[in-house]
Amino acid sequence: MKGIAVIGTSMLDLVVQPRQSLVMESCNKSQITMSFGGSMHNVAWNCAALGLETHFVSKFGRDETGLAIINELQKKTAFVYGPVVDQDTPVFIDVQADPQGMFFSSIRPEFLFDQHDDLPYCVLRECRWGITDQADDGFLRRLLTQTPDTRWIFSGMIPADCWWSRFTGIVVNRQEMASFAGSRPMADAARDLLKKGLSWLIITLDKEGVLLIDNQGIHPFAAPGEGAYPLGCGDAFCSGLLYGLNQGLTPEQSITPAQQAAHLVLQTPAALCEDIVQLREMKDEEKH
Repeated sequence: MKGIAVIGTSMLDLVVQPRQSLVMESCNKSQITMSFGGSMHNVAWNCAALGLETHFVSKFGRDETGLAIINELQKKTAFVYGPVVDQDTPVFIDVQADPQGMFFSSIRPEFLFDQHDDLPYCVLRECRWGITDQADDGFLRRLLTQTPDTRWIFSGMIPADCWWSRFTGIVVNRQEMASFAGSRPMADAARDLLKKGLSWLIITLDKEGVLLIDNQGIHPFAAPGEGAYPLGCGDAFCSGLLYGLNQGLTPEQSITPAQQAAHLVLQTPAALCEDIVQLREMKDEEKH
């Protein structure tokens, strides 16, 4: 088995950086950066840029943006599958303002996957690793039944407990883990996941680094450096993690390329960064 399966949404990202503090009900002068996005789209784009055999399944808007997203992924040599929805491509807007930013999304249910969607399972079941952020129970039941040998990672939230034993790993950020844990300490909530069959859980902590939690304990990793643009860093992290896992590294060993990928994206306003290919170059240098 080889290849990476990625399933999720495709969008248009708009990053708005005001030149001064925002003033409500006023025209605020801003710098706007536009790029293709969607969390799983970004993972697929990064994985393809890193030279992985990448199979991306999404739903695309019936407009020029939807077609351009497909064409750009194919230029990265990703294999692209999925229906075209009779709507414009969804837009994600990130307003980066102090002290807190604002986020807007025009995503509609028609762009999300459910049990009625027919995926290319003949391809997906041949992939060594897969990742998704689609949480519909019917979709997950069909996906995991049809791809029994693919090791799946869930990203962006903790799915329903009936799926914990069916996923190899879960990647969430601090806020997503806190939402799941509620009043419990996050470590206790993580142990509950492992007791139900999950192999490992990764919690990203921004400037404080990363926690990898498995049956051997809690493994902290310091952040490799700082940057000013967090949009897309979690997606890059997942891409670097998949890059390491696909090379046969353990989850603990794969944290290094995952953090390196996230650090590269931290340096640019857009969620996608061509510099992520440096990860592949570093790996080639290690071989020599």
